[in-house]
Amino acid sequence: MRTNGFVGLIIAGICCLTIQPLYSQSDFAVEPSNESEGVFRISNATNDYEPAIDAVSFAPSSPRTSDLSPVAMPENYNHGEYYGPVEEYTQGDWIEDPYLEDSTYERLGIVAGAAAVFVKPGFDTDTAFFTEDQTGMTTITTSNDFPYNYQSAPRINLGLIDNEGLSAQVRWFQFEDNSNNGATSPSNFIFYNALPTKTSIGGISAGGMAGDTIATASNMKLYTIDLDLSQELNFERWQTTFGGGYRHASVSQSYHAEGTASGAAVSSDVGHRFDGNGLVIFGEARRPLSLFDRRTKGSSSLSLISSLKYSALWGKSKYSAEDQTTGPLVAVAQTDSKKSLSIAEVQVGMQADFVLQTGALVWVRAAWDGMWWNGAGSAASESGDLSLLGGSISLGMDW
Repeated sequence: MRTNGFVGLIIAGICCLTIQPLYSQSDFAVEPSNESEGVFRISNATNDYEPAIDAVSFAPSSPRTSDLSPVAMPENYNHGEYYGPVEEYTQGDWIEDPYLEDSTYERLGIVAGAAAVFVKPGFDTDTAFFTEDQTGMTTITTSNDFPYNYQSAPRINLGLIDNEGLSAQVRWFQFEDNSNNGATSPSNFIFYNALPTKTSIGGISAGGMAGDTIATASNMKLYTIDLDLSQELNFERWQTTFGGGYRHASVSQSYHAEGTASGAAVSSDVGHRFDGNGLVIFGEARRPLSLFDRRTKGSSSLSLISSLKYSALWGKSKYSAEDQTTGPLVAVAQTDSKKSLSIAEVQVGMQADFVLQTGALVWVRAAWDGMWWNGAGSAASESGDLSLLGGSISLGMDW
């Protein structure tokens, strides 16, 4: 019983301390309804006559938020000098028009980022050449693919952003890769180019006797340029960004094969290119893990992040091919056509944010990246899809 009474006395004492008037506190914390917006702290000073709030500070969730920001007034504060909004509000209320200098609050900031993307291309069909083995009773046909490895590619964004999270940015991404494959005939092997061409010959064949060769090479170049608008929106602890705009994209691929057929030279060159313009939309979601405090200057935080982007493009596709066989016989084909193409992009990863004392936000992101160019084709064909799968390391600044 004595123990219970002692515990009750301690609890009663704590309660008395927590309900002291505002003027007797050196610091008063006001929790906002949306904690992703930050934590408000009202510091006060007292003198012999009356208490007075002498400073209001805000620990921002965004570097664009000023040190003085919307505040919530306590219910029991009815007098004293206050250098903020002249009105008084119930604790927890939001003030839409805080007392801030225009040069401090209404301004544009800079947002910039750069990423090293490491991806490996994949195709519906990426055959370099076919081999027919006619040494046995039956002919055995084998497909020989182009070997691709992971390649690095740059991705850059630069733009302006205001205090409300409205941003206008330019984004650029470029990727280039090439591969090759070849073989030498040990005996009665026949080599064919990867896919039929649009020439009257339809491609080449090499081999036929021991020592004949075939060598193939592919090359791919693509890029995207975006001009977009986006808006940041917070939902409880979720921080999201939605946007859209204009996209220009280009992808060009080429295929080259050369070899010998019973000692005579043969070759094939095929290339196609798409250039298009269209619309792009995207969304991004960030979920802080609460391992660190992102809301205070000089602190850091860690977040899960995911994004989805989709674009629809319309443009022109150009195709050209030249086949040269023994004789020599040369055949050429060229076509131009209208074409549509879509691009889907997905990113999932982790982001670390560092809020500097200057108010700038620096972030580092490690993520898995996936890009699908539907209808981009392969080196030897206009049809089929192209995928780029891998990861990325990004560094950015929001100030």
